[in-house]
Amino acid sequence: MKTDNSLTLPDGRKLAYAEFGQPDGHPVLYFHGSPGSRLEPLFLGDDVFSRYGLRIIAPDRPGMGQSDFQPRRGFVNWCTDMVYLADVLKLKQFSVLGISGGTGYAAACAAKIPERLYTVVIVSGVWQLNAEALKKIKFPSSLIWNVAAKTPFLLPVLLRIMNLSFKGGAEKMLAQLRNNVPTSDYAVLEQPGRLDVILKSSNEAMRQGVKGVAWDIQLYASQWDFGLNEIKIPIKLFHGEQDMSVPVENVLHVMKILPTAQLVTYCDEGHLSTSINHCDEIFKALVSIA
Repeated sequence: MKTDNSLTLPDGRKLAYAEFGQPDGHPVLYFHGSPGSRLEPLFLGDDVFSRYGLRIIAPDRPGMGQSDFQPRRGFVNWCTDMVYLADVLKLKQFSVLGISGGTGYAAACAAKIPERLYTVVIVSGVWQLNAEALKKIKFPSSLIWNVAAKTPFLLPVLLRIMNLSFKGGAEKMLAQLRNNVPTSDYAVLEQPGRLDVILKSSNEAMRQGVKGVAWDIQLYASQWDFGLNEIKIPIKLFHGEQDMSVPVENVLHVMKILPTAQLVTYCDEGHLSTSINHCDEIFKALVSIA
């Protein structure tokens, strides 16, 4: 496990990334949620990745964690960064795993650099949030997404308030979440160390301030800079039907546009519990083209 790796991109920006699992394992670029950082894979556990023979490479997105901000970027810019990272690491092919707010980046890679990809897997995915999708999202997630869509100038203020709440500690946060998340998610968050990782990753995301996170979130409430119809390779989606952060209806709508996608849903899982309780299916999908 190495959490403080970095390289300099061709335009001079710093890209920070962490590595977990087996150094010689199947390479997977892990695209974290938002707010999130390269530390987020610890939510699943370094030992879990090793057990499945995976080499997880988790980069901080621009302006988050230790990666430099990139003005006016879209999802597609990320593909260029990931090709450079893969070349530096001597990876001819790799899998991508997009978790929650990592979805747009995984989808962009599927559309723009399919020749470099072994498999594409998206878990609890956030897709483009139109007015209909926003109506279905539950509080507290609905607050941040609606602000991003309708009053984006207030988003930095909201994120600063969120960041202060993250510093209150896991015990206080857990009490606040009891009545605001599905039972399955709460059961996961109660497990020792899980919420600590989320808070640490979120705090790390905003170590430079909220500019990078605000830009990241606004992309989901804006017109994407590529079309989902550009995706011609198979992708696999996993989603919990009790997800209050990203309703499964949002994913079902996307399935109409993605003929190459396969969706697996779980009737009793939420936004966080899907990746924890079904890592076996998720990890097997990453290493199997079939």
